[in-house]
Amino acid sequence: MSIRAMVASIRVGWYREFNWTNPLTGFSLRTVGPLASVIAASTVYYVGSTNNVPPSFDPSRLAYILIGAALYAHVAAYSWVPTLAIAEGKWTYVFPQVYISPHSSLPYLTGRTLASFVTSTMTVIVSLVLSFYVLSSVFHTNIPFMVNPLSVSLLFLAMLVNILAALGLGLLLSAYALFATKFEWALPTYVAGLLMVFSEALFPVSFLPWPLSSIANILPFTEFIRASRQAMIQGGTVYAYFSYLGLAALGGIVVLAMGFLAFRYAENRARRLGVIDKKTA
Repeated sequence: MSIRAMVASIRVGWYREFNWTNPLTGFSLRTVGPLASVIAASTVYYVGSTNNVPPSFDPSRLAYILIGAALYAHVAAYSWVPTLAIAEGKWTYVFPQVYISPHSSLPYLTGRTLASFVTSTMTVIVSLVLSFYVLSSVFHTNIPFMVNPLSVSLLFLAMLVNILAALGLGLLLSAYALFATKFEWALPTYVAGLLMVFSEALFPVSFLPWPLSSIANILPFTEFIRASRQAMIQGGTVYAYFSYLGLAALGGIVVLAMGFLAFRYAENRARRLGVIDKKTA
């Protein structure tokens, strides 16, 4: 894989992430979505739990939902970027030009994904900080977060490990996008919705019926969110963190390998069928 091509793709990705406008303006606009998602999910829990008889509000549960909602938005923000890059590239005739130089499609998609990862990481951190102070003030409660250099470093490490699974998922969706002329824009939204249910973002996967709970329990995205909660919420342990992180890394490698093989097969077939430059509807 060409490092030079990937670096160039990261630069293109950053310009695209900020909608070709002022970076500060683009960053501010991209922070609104994750922040609104976290506050909305937390508010639904607060209103529902405080109106129970008897009230069942628990600050630890609020922290659980806050972390899950923020990290789910983080994964959903960049895992579908390869599909978007292909769909918009075919529409604007940019993606066929990628194939002029050999072996450039994978560095291009990887670079676009990494650029979105960096942007999404910054917006999620900002949304976590803002939502923490906003919710603590509005709900008059002490959210049991551990905010120190070690916990933040462990959270960032978990985000880095999760790139494997997110890129693998992106390549799996890209294998479909190479042939699609319709619905490729909507497919990531459907997958993101499933991810919210199956990644333990808002509730434990044990609430799901069997065998769905067993499947969700081994997904690398589930292990990633679990590891992040161990790092950021009071009561977490280093042993549990690295156990979940190891499972996330192992699962991420499997998903990445599946995505790579599926994309290579789809790419070779798309070349033979001549659909690389087929314009989307």
